Amino acid sequence: MSDMPLALVGADTFTGEAILNLLSEAGVKAEQVVALSDEASDDASVQLGGQTLPVMNLDRYAFSAGQLVICAENAALAEATIAKAGSAGAMVIDATAFSRSQEYLSLIHPDMNPEALMNLQQQGVVAVPGDIAVSVVPVLRALKQLGGVGRVDLSCLLSVSSAGKDGVSELATQTSRLLNGLPAEHSTFADQVAFNILPGAAPATSGVDSAAREINALLSDGSYQDESSLPVHINSVVAPVFYGQTIHLSVSMDWEVSVAEVMDVLEGDPSLLLSYDPEEMMSPVSLANAEDGQKNRIQVCGMNVSENQGYVLNMWLVTDNARVGSSSAVVQLYRKLIADFL
Repeated sequence: MSDMPLALVGADTFTGEAILNLLSEAGVKAEQVVALSDEASDDASVQLGGQTLPVMNLDRYAFSAGQLVICAENAALAEATIAKAGSAGAMVIDATAFSRSQEYLSLIHPDMNPEALMNLQQQGVVAVPGDIAVSVVPVLRALKQLGGVGRVDLSCLLSVSSAGKDGVSELATQTSRLLNGLPAEHSTFADQVAFNILPGAAPATSGVDSAAREINALLSDGSYQDESSLPVHINSVVAPVFYGQTIHLSVSMDWEVSVAEVMDVLEGDPSLLLSYDPEEMMSPVSLANAEDGQKNRIQVCGMNVSENQGYVLNMWLVTDNARVGSSSAVVQLYRKLIADFL
């Protein structure tokens, strides 16, 4: 296993490059990784820890038995990769929507059910939850320690990078054109996104469509077959910002809880960064400018209990979507595999 490089499929996507940055921070060297894509040009390359990695065409690459493969962002490419890698005996950690849509596969969250990685050698592939589920589930898991959770409402404010590099490019191009008196053209989003708000326009790569199902699965044992009946309702808006994800989480509890009680149970999760001042609000920009140890965590702020809505708890969850979400989960799972299972 140690002699075989990690194969990263979709290395040139937004999520793929985010994974490369996190791998570099984890001490993974360029010679330990093979970068793959579906339409790589002869001079295509990506960066890992200041070193240049050539991007190879997936069609020309031969996987090896026992090799680890990570799929990033592109669900259609992941489907093709899983078939090809599986026939060679390679094992795939899929961070795309493809495997999340397969009911026979268990979702694996590195902090909730990493023991399910033992299924990888048998099934050949494991599914990683999307950005929204990765951010929300640690909070809901902690809240369940306080008693019954009756309903969850999420309002997700998504940046254009939730649509990958195409979303980032479209916002940049539209902004430039509009500031120069030219009309904004769009192809990635259904309408102009620059200087605009797009309600209900979540990109397929954002994970909004499957987030309720993923949350329920992870709050059980990761299995869709054992999915609980917790009502999870999700609204989304795409905002004209390049990076970051902000979620307003509203949880209906079965009995009264206080902010102090909630903070006590959330303190035990190292993935959460708590703001104890109810007036202090974080944003994706302030989080990106925070200390290094805080950037890879889920910022919980603005917590309050609604006075006129029964036992309803409200809070904001702020993340850097290049550092927290499916990209961070897949790197954590890769490290656990290497350390504990292989």
